[in-house]
Amino acid sequence: MLSTTLDNQTIQARRFGEGVAKWCLFCFSAFAVVNYTCNLSYWRFLGPIWDKLVLAVMAYIALVRYIQGYRPERFAWSKYGGWYVLYCVALMLAGDHNPVLVFDGFMMDVEFILFGMLMPYIVDRDDLPKILYCAVCTSILLGMHGVFQYIMKVPVPATWLDVGESVRTRVYSLMQSPAELGANMELALPVLIALTFVDRHRVRKWLYLAGSVCCLATLVFTFDRGSWLGLGCAVLITSIVYERRILPILIVLAAVLFLVPPIHHRVMDLFNEVYIVKSAQGGRIMLWQQAFDVMAKAPFFGAGLGRYGGAIATSHTFSLYSDNYYAKILGESGLVGLTLFAAMQVAILRDVARVLRKAAGRTRLLALAGLTGVIAILVHSFVENLFEYSYTANLYFLMVGLILLWGRTLEEDAAVRRGTSSWSS
Repeated sequence: MLSTTLDNQTIQARRFGEGVAKWCLFCFSAFAVVNYTCNLSYWRFLGPIWDKLVLAVMAYIALVRYIQGYRPERFAWSKYGGWYVLYCVALMLAGDHNPVLVFDGFMMDVEFILFGMLMPYIVDRDDLPKILYCAVCTSILLGMHGVFQYIMKVPVPATWLDVGESVRTRVYSLMQSPAELGANMELALPVLIALTFVDRHRVRKWLYLAGSVCCLATLVFTFDRGSWLGLGCAVLITSIVYERRILPILIVLAAVLFLVPPIHHRVMDLFNEVYIVKSAQGGRIMLWQQAFDVMAKAPFFGAGLGRYGGAIATSHTFSLYSDNYYAKILGESGLVGLTLFAAMQVAILRDVARVLRKAAGRTRLLALAGLTGVIAILVHSFVENLFEYSYTANLYFLMVGLILLWGRTLEEDAAVRRGTSSWSS
């Protein structure tokens, strides 16, 4: 009787704020559309704060559910994420006399980590497919918009092109740069391709196939070498470790794309002596060296939140963008911060890989796609401040959370063990 009462209490606790929690999750899964809408003229006041408000509502719902007895298993990576967040809190409290700058730097670093850590308390099992569909459909819309921009030859700043380079355009959709759009595509594209094979619904299959084509085209049309590098390395790693049968297809596809003149030119520019010299004098190489110089002055704790390598530091003229998120953390929060952040990411890789080992049949493709997207973002972050882009950080932790929560159902659902999945219902 006591056990039944406790179970009923847990069920009631989990239902607290159920409808609001779903809306919060759908807002984050359609982040690009919601953020664009909130930055329109009539809603512009919501633009900078709407995501913080949604996160605060989610935190309140999670807290009430926890107090009332709902205690789901936390993600294993949350332990390392929690230490990183606590370390950033300590840096914020120990910061200088500019609390606005320090708080902005803090939120820039940890907002979407907190979102990821809250997901076990907010997401219901039955809602997993719906949230995923919403996220991938948003990416499909961005992919379609990117193709439209390419057709219309949208003008781009000269700084987006190398000296002497001639390309039709570089697409960016609703985002600030081609790199940010490319990051979204490299996360969504593997999942879309996997869903094309996994989902049994005929209409959705065609939607995923068309979306995959649009997102692949948009990824190419960004002409962002970091995105190409990230996804290329990720696919190569996961195929060698988990699925060597697709290696010949990947090699042929890479060779064909490499022969396309604009792509060939963008790739070969990396080996140009002029490019290397300019990068060392005022480009990425110089910025990475600068991160070590800043860190050397305070090796353990760095220059302080918001004071190096990112959007906050740039807006206050403390430094330029580091164009490497790990270098940004190193300069801003020192060796301690970089170690904690790296430990969190390694734990995420480990957790997603565990889901892949549990999966069977066609559902294994979905776990493999998730792992590919995670690796792509982590590789791409060596040449871009990806986790400072709200679109990218949101989608990254959303995808990680969905994969890990879905992985938990593999042990509970007998149908999954027979090679079927709730995704294909």
